[in-house]
Amino acid sequence: MAYLVTAGLVLAATGAALGMTVDHQNRVDHHSGPVAVKYRGDVAITHKQLGAVAPGGRASSLRCDWAATMTVARHAVAASGTRLVRSIDSEPVVSGTRPGWCAASHRAITEEVASRTADMQAHLEVLAQEDETMLRAELDRIHGPQRAA
Repeated sequence: MAYLVTAGLVLAATGAALGMTVDHQNRVDHHSGPVAVKYRGDVAITHKQLGAVAPGGRASSLRCDWAATMTVARHAVAASGTRLVRSIDSEPVVSGTRPGWCAASHRAITEEVASRTADMQAHLEVLAQEDETMLRAELDRIHGPQRAA
């Protein structure tokens, strides 16, 4: 019996791909020419089972902590045809706690994350803005920095 509970807790602490993706497109102006940039964020949910089941008559402390994280793939194509690809991992976008077993809450957690698409989109746009500096640096290394007139 203890083995089954332990195995369940180990499985509950793993991540699950949601199958939800968020996309964002941008154009970055660079001295070498315009750069078309596409960002694709893949959302995954991690669950962590905490607490314990209490004997009858006592309050249980069993709860499921969860977080939705996004792994972003950046695909940029410069005017020269140069392709710049980068993977960006982010902090959790949305997180929460539910009472009880994680296995019993998977559907509700998935629905809550899916309902927060606007938050995911806003997070992806912030990551894209932050990535623009890195993209410009990569382009400068390839095409050289802009020369002063």
